[in-house]
Amino acid sequence: MTGTNKKPKGLPTHVELIFWHNIISPHQAPFVRELAAAGNEVLVVSTEAMSEGRRRLGWAVPSVGRARVILGPTQAQVVQIVESSAPGSVHFIAGARGTPLGRQAALACRASGRKMGIISEAADSRGFGGSLRWVKYARERITLGKHFDFILAMGQKGVRWFKLCGYPESRIFPFAYVTDRHSGRLGGTPVNAVRFLFVGQLISRKGLDLMQQTFVRVPHCELSVIGDGPQKACLQEQARRSRIADRVSWLGKMDAAHVQRHIGAADVLVLPSREDGWGAVVNESLMAGTPVICSTACGAADLIRQPWLGSVFQSGSVSELASALSSWASAGKRSTAERERIRDWARCIEAPSIARYVEKILEHIYNHGPRPQAPWRDGSA
Repeated sequence: MTGTNKKPKGLPTHVELIFWHNIISPHQAPFVRELAAAGNEVLVVSTEAMSEGRRRLGWAVPSVGRARVILGPTQAQVVQIVESSAPGSVHFIAGARGTPLGRQAALACRASGRKMGIISEAADSRGFGGSLRWVKYARERITLGKHFDFILAMGQKGVRWFKLCGYPESRIFPFAYVTDRHSGRLGGTPVNAVRFLFVGQLISRKGLDLMQQTFVRVPHCELSVIGDGPQKACLQEQARRSRIADRVSWLGKMDAAHVQRHIGAADVLVLPSREDGWGAVVNESLMAGTPVICSTACGAADLIRQPWLGSVFQSGSVSELASALSSWASAGKRSTAERERIRDWARCIEAPSIARYVEKILEHIYNHGPRPQAPWRDGSA
């Protein structure tokens, strides 16, 4: 709990923080829970606890600790929640932003003069659809966006996107999704070959086909695949055609605890996405002491700022991915000391650190405190 029990100078002892979500996200609940534990009055307002689609992917409703929760409010109730909040309250329009709930909350905040900001990934900027999304975001910037006091943008990818949409840099702060640290021993069953791991949906956007195309060039190592999706049969056929099927294990979907054990047993996690607003599995891997190879299309690439944490390759580049895989394969198995070093560093992306960062951002925005540096970018690593 280090770092969350002391308020920045000038911030009131009890700050009312209201988070607006479409679901209670396991990637934000940890720092919300810490903010509540630190003495802030925290309310989470969500369309539903968890969507059916996310449940099918194995997501569970996370705990938000001492924070209060309101589910499925009507439009009248949204207005009542906003108008009954303290004049100094701060509203975070998070996952609900693209839903009717988020828009209703933002309009109510604007009408009542309540403080508000957003938590957002970058939009998918690829192709013609990306141009249309830029128009949509740029239009928002000159309407409701004028009333956003801050933008917590996922990684430098998110920072670049919102700057491109015309938001002033002074209001944009790099942010991250947050996952809980899982207990358990480091590593797994010893194997001789270097083991790479992919965790995610088997869809084009996640780029497993690129990984397999590249894997042909990296002999004497193994690849484990956790996840399911509509491209599974095609990807398995690609592995057979490429003559790597004997080195690829298809593990299917599994619960979070089993995923964590496989992450801890892997030598390197690989997230080769063509587009990924963040990629929370990167957090989970680093917190388990496993280095990461990810593409520049992942918001979480912002975490890989030291060579011993992993490698970042240009999205879509088979040659760069092959180089990264070969380098880590040549480095051999991860030692306990190497894993411990990564785990220790990863405390900067855990909930207490991120909650403290949020408080510093609020102190900067509303009380003229110094502009804070994102904890994973402060040079301490």
